[in-house]
Amino acid sequence: MAVTLNLLPAEYTVSGPLGKILKVVRMLNVILLSGFIIFGLGLAAFFVFSSIQLQGISSEVDALKSQIVSQEKTEQKAVLLKDRLSKIKAVQAVASSNKILNKIEPFLANIGQNSSLNELDIDPQKLDLTVIFRSNSELGVFLSTLRGSDVFKSVTLTTFGFNPASGYLAAFHIL
Repeated sequence: MAVTLNLLPAEYTVSGPLGKILKVVRMLNVILLSGFIIFGLGLAAFFVFSSIQLQGISSEVDALKSQIVSQEKTEQKAVLLKDRLSKIKAVQAVASSNKILNKIEPFLANIGQNSSLNELDIDPQKLDLTVIFRSNSELGVFLSTLRGSDVFKSVTLTTFGFNPASGYLAAFHIL
C-alpha cells in the first residue's frame, strides 16, 4: 500500500487535467532526458570510434606515401639503368675507330719535336686533324709524307694559317 504525502497546502495542489498533464510532461522529461543522455553517449562513442579510424587511415596514408616514394626511387633507378643500357648498346653498335687511328699513327709519329697536335677528331670513316707546325720545314715533311702515302682515300687541307708567335696551323680532313 502506497502512501501519498503532500507537504504543500491544499490550495497549492494541482489536480484535475493540469495534474495529469504535468505527470505526462514529467514522464516525457525523464524519457527525453534518457534519450538525450543515450544520444550524447552514442555521439561520444561515434567520435572516439571515428578518431581511432582516422588514426588508422592516417597511418595507412603515411605508409602508402613512403611506399610511393620508394617506388619512385626504384622507377628512377630503372629508367636510368634502361637509359644506360641503351647507350651501351648504341656504343657497341658503332663501328670501332681503331682502324683509322692505326692508319694515322705513323704519320703523327713523324710530326717534329717543335710541332704539336692541336686537335684530333676520329670517326670510323673519317678523321679531322689540326696540327701546329713551328717551322716551314716540319710542315713540308708532314705534307710530303701524307702526299706520298696511299693509305687514305683522300686528304683535304681544310684550314691553313700562319701566326708569327705560334707558327703554321694546318687542319686536315682525312677519309
